[in-house]
Amino acid sequence: MTFKPALLTLATCTTLIAAGSSLSFAQTEQPLEEVVSPTAPVVQQEVAEQELTTQAAIQNQLSLTAIPTRLGDDLSIALDPGETEQVMLRVINTGDESVTIRSTPQDFVVFDDAQTPTPINLDDADNRWSLASWLTITPSTQTLQPGEMASLQAVISVPEDALAGGHYAMVIHQPDMSGGTQNADGTQNTQASAVEQRVGTLLYVMVNGLINEEAVIREFTLPEFSEFGPVPYSFAVENLSDIHIQPRITVEIHNMFGQRVESMQLDSKNIFPFTAREFEGQWDRIWGFGLYTAEVTMSYGSEGSVVSMSEQFWLLPITIIVAIIIVVLTLIASWIAIRRHIIHRRQDQSKRIQELESKLEKIQSDKLDEFEN
Repeated sequence: MTFKPALLTLATCTTLIAAGSSLSFAQTEQPLEEVVSPTAPVVQQEVAEQELTTQAAIQNQLSLTAIPTRLGDDLSIALDPGETEQVMLRVINTGDESVTIRSTPQDFVVFDDAQTPTPINLDDADNRWSLASWLTITPSTQTLQPGEMASLQAVISVPEDALAGGHYAMVIHQPDMSGGTQNADGTQNTQASAVEQRVGTLLYVMVNGLINEEAVIREFTLPEFSEFGPVPYSFAVENLSDIHIQPRITVEIHNMFGQRVESMQLDSKNIFPFTAREFEGQWDRIWGFGLYTAEVTMSYGSEGSVVSMSEQFWLLPITIIVAIIIVVLTLIASWIAIRRHIIHRRQDQSKRIQELESKLEKIQSDKLDEFEN
């Protein structure tokens, strides 16, 4: 199995392949102007709607569910080289018609940020991670009635020379369309054979031995400056181990004084060997003031290894601060102007009082001189 740095979601791999319906019309000898009448688009629309309705009905008739969707992701299936283990899988026919299913093991690859694993042929798989060739499914074919649940055994036979670490495959269940499906009355449902649904269970097997466990945090990014929140962040975790990991990740926010103001626990996700998975989130704080530090801490592996990475950012409502400064400066300028005006008026009044006092003294002096004379 070949792995590339990518994202793998542990979801059921389901593929619907619908074959187009073929419609035939009887030949007529009508003139050309009648064949291309204005009602032709209406007829084509009705035909298209009939095709969509038919395909939707077929998909409702055939419906399978695999239980569980994944098994062993908690490292519960740990085997030694040469050891054999048997696990039970189940599949339910949730459709309206009986169906014969075929169950087969298959390897898969993960491409860039794919949401589901992509099955590949056994010949194309990298034996380093391959598991399908170790699996034997019993029974490989069985018929299920509507609502019926069937059990099957997956026998895991680990080779003596198996490499230590994780090995992965999916057990795929799909209708056996060689004979179509049967209606309730026992007749063949030829329309239902036009749709093939594939569901599966992801199997995780760990081969015991010397296993390297290593993971790193990359591309931790967030806005360097924000006026207000929320503040988004994103980072990637790259798994360089020989086994899948389920890291426990915490993002903490510290203010400029080193005080922790927020701690966020992220959901754990499986990361396969030599793949990377992106994580996104946001700090929901709306208002902040100053320089903050965001630190992402990840613990993983059987020994609880810890990796961390931090980035700084500003959360400052600069527009509001500038507006407040302008208002304050305006008030200060107005106060200074008013104060100067008051001081100026006081100075003018003092000057006038002095002038009046001088005039009064002169008048009194003149009157005194007259009286003495």
